[in-house]
Amino acid sequence: MLTFKPSIWRDSTLTELPRPVDVVRVQDSWDFVQFKVPLAAGDAIEGRSLNGVDISIEGRVGRQAGVLAGDEDEMLSVLESLRAVLGVNAPEDEYELFLYHDAGAGTYRSFRGCTTVRFEYDVSAPQLFSYSAVIHASDPVMHTDAPS
Repeated sequence: MLTFKPSIWRDSTLTELPRPVDVVRVQDSWDFVQFKVPLAAGDAIEGRSLNGVDISIEGRVGRQAGVLAGDEDEMLSVLESLRAVLGVNAPEDEYELFLYHDAGAGTYRSFRGCTTVRFEYDVSAPQLFSYSAVIHASDPVMHTDAPS
């Protein structure tokens, strides 16, 4: 059974995103050239091509891999670990973002060629820290096979 389990696959290690994950928004966009003839109605569009995909994720730090983060110190540790996993240190530093997976059945949904565009977190609510990330996948295909 396919399970919603947002995770980062990097260096043969799967790291679940802290839960609950409240929002996962996938944005496709296309490039094209638009031509307009002066004084003529309408326009012409040529060369449509799909760009990479932007994925916005919003969550809170309540649990990490099924373990409750019970106080501020534990939540800060979870955020520091997440920050390290999402970190980009070189142009070729990419990872795979899984949205759904069931390793037992061999079913997956993931984006490859991912890099972090933005990561921010809010530690002002001591009961439950929140975070958001924007991840760009240069490969616009949602893959269904095992991790690469």
